[in-house]
Amino acid sequence: MTNYKGINGFAVQSVATDPSPLDEGQVWYNNATYAFKLASVTTAGTFAAGGNLGSGGYAFGYAGTQTAGLLAGGYTGSYNGNSATYNGTAWTSIPATCPNSAYHGGAGVQTAAIFMGGYNGADLNVVNYFNGTTFSPQTALPATRANNAGAGTQTATLTFGGLVAGAPASNTTFEWDGSSWTTGGNLNTGRESLAGAGTQTAALAFGGNTGSPSAVTELYNGTSWTSNPTGLNTARNNFAGYGTQTSAGAFGGATPSPTSAAEIWNGTTWSTNPNNMPTSLNQHRGCGTVAAGLSWGGSPGLSTVTLEFTGPGVPQTQTITTS
Repeated sequence: MTNYKGINGFAVQSVATDPSPLDEGQVWYNNATYAFKLASVTTAGTFAAGGNLGSGGYAFGYAGTQTAGLLAGGYTGSYNGNSATYNGTAWTSIPATCPNSAYHGGAGVQTAAIFMGGYNGADLNVVNYFNGTTFSPQTALPATRANNAGAGTQTATLTFGGLVAGAPASNTTFEWDGSSWTTGGNLNTGRESLAGAGTQTAALAFGGNTGSPSAVTELYNGTSWTSNPTGLNTARNNFAGYGTQTSAGAFGGATPSPTSAAEIWNGTTWSTNPNNMPTSLNQHRGCGTVAAGLSWGGSPGLSTVTLEFTGPGVPQTQTITTS
């Protein structure tokens, strides 16, 4: 009988834990679950349940990656300044607190994040750094802002759009260089509750609310915004959006009803992901890349749900059935 080693030149590994990262075509035997496994590539992104939040809520501040996520503030029945980190498995509350608020923009990584604006009964212009241990106030935004998007790093940040009390949704862009704020090019379509992705000089703005859910997608080159000819397939606001200017995702949101629909951006067009989120949510937040994304919280209610997204084209584990 022909065996796998004879064909491929090596034996199938027997391991207690599935390997990571995976290579397409990789085969192994999991001796804890008594199953042969295969790393195969799918054309559709998939969602998996992550560790639940300790306290359900929505409109959290956001930064980080799928295996090193960060939330700050949010609404959990009241506006709070609590923070927590995610390690790829579970959330851990940390002692550091930020000003009590929700609906603020965020950018950066778990140990070097920035949070901008927000709302706690009034729109805010506060800005805070997080260094992995503590929050520290920085130069305030030039104007108050809530439901604004963020992109970039802690010291090269972009924030755009947002809600200004008593005024239409903003089209303003602010740039941060680590010490001061300057005004960048205006969005072509002012909106709030939108998502941002990318860097300060290569950003993406998508979705949002202009009085109704928006599908508009715009690209920033460090100076000005350009409207993409095609927008989201499903207009939405208050959704989880993250990635880069050339590879991003839009998940859930309000259309105006909560939706589970997911879309992927390839730098030119949006395509509907065949797999929806397992539950319809809006006002949830996210971070990471399309290959490895993270989203958490949301409404209706005060959700504790955490979802991990593995993008299309990424090797994923498939159990091989034998008889």
